[in-house]
Amino acid sequence: MFPYFEMLNGPTYVTLVKDFWVRAEVYDVEAAKDEELKVVIRDPSLRGKTRKEMGLESFRKTEIRSSVMGIPITITEEVIAKACRVTATGRYIWNANRNHPLLDSFKGVVLNGNSSTKLVDIDGQHRMLLKFMTECFFQKGGGSDQPSVDHKLVLYFLASFNKINLPKYLMHHLCWAINEGIKGKRKQIPCGRLLSEIFTQGKLLEIFRRNNLVSDKFLGTKTGKMINGKTLQNMKIIKKFSPSEKDLKESTTPTKLMKDFPPIYQERNPEVLAKLVADSVKESGISLVAEDPEAADEVPLQVRRNRTATDAGSEASGAQTKKSRKDISEASATDNNSAPIPKRKRGKGEAPPVNTQERLAKAREERAKRMKAFKEKYETPGFVMTLEEAREAQKQIEEMMAERKKEKAALKAARDEKLQSIGLDSSDEYFLQKLAEVKQIADSVD
Repeated sequence: MFPYFEMLNGPTYVTLVKDFWVRAEVYDVEAAKDEELKVVIRDPSLRGKTRKEMGLESFRKTEIRSSVMGIPITITEEVIAKACRVTATGRYIWNANRNHPLLDSFKGVVLNGNSSTKLVDIDGQHRMLLKFMTECFFQKGGGSDQPSVDHKLVLYFLASFNKINLPKYLMHHLCWAINEGIKGKRKQIPCGRLLSEIFTQGKLLEIFRRNNLVSDKFLGTKTGKMINGKTLQNMKIIKKFSPSEKDLKESTTPTKLMKDFPPIYQERNPEVLAKLVADSVKESGISLVAEDPEAADEVPLQVRRNRTATDAGSEASGAQTKKSRKDISEASATDNNSAPIPKRKRGKGEAPPVNTQERLAKAREERAKRMKAFKEKYETPGFVMTLEEAREAQKQIEEMMAERKKEKAALKAARDEKLQSIGLDSSDEYFLQKLAEVKQIADSVD
């Protein structure tokens, strides 16, 4: 895993990472099913057909789809494994319950057999592994200091010298963070250095270089904090830290390109790629001069965000800004023509006044939002759904979901029964993988 930590000591392109993140979405099994449902809603005769018959591409694996400067990007577990310089093999357990048998092993190895031991009181070696996990693998970005059951199992694997499937864990963490960000529950962007390395190895920087968009100011080049001897001193693992000239220094130099890095975009025509970047630059309002490569520093890439009243240029453009409390109090003090209107206190048991017009307007607004979301999800320019068709489609969707739920439960019950018959835990995919390998070897011997 040492090559992964070497990779972390490199530049992070903040502008590109933000541009990627605001457009990122997870394409998994659920997204593929939603895609099929939309096709069935538009053409009910395709119900029960294969994805190929529906005109859709076959689902192969979970992907993260987005775009950077107008170029469509796809990230898979294979891409992450190559960028991390590790193989996608090893222990991987997720969604484990609190009664998982390996938690007893976690208590024996990490907590020295005492379940009341706090994580701040564990051995220095295990505290460093915990720091690696929370800052180099799964960036918390706030929240509780107490790790989840899944993270405890990861810490146990590291402490017991078991290899973990790092690419699979990172892929799961990125997908989780993207979905949480879409719901509005998370604002932090994890794995910024990993995403920057993927952009570099995917040769996006070469495309931007041909369009004069590779200056540090434009890309937002930054370096993250390093874990060194000073960190050990702050954690009180060592008493004194003496820096040396041989210590690892922060580096902004891009890593060398790999020859066998998986492609992250399908388009290979340089002219088409240049046009996509040019259209993105034009949409973002960046003015570039061909003779001056540093012209890209004048206006950085604008990433979608909520505009605040403190944005530069808001007053110059004539936009109204919210006044501070101090300004309001001063304005009310200088206004002698208007007298303050005293508020009438409500009597005991008296209900607050209800404005019927405001309630009706709010209800209309909420209904309009729901209708707009429904149309965006189920309607296209060539197809407008009536109320009866919408009800029929909803009925078909509920029937299909109920059938899939029954099939999923039956398959899971059959699998668990087979695993229990041989005394194997169904939550550990590592053992399932090893069991398949043993069965394959046994069949070849026979």
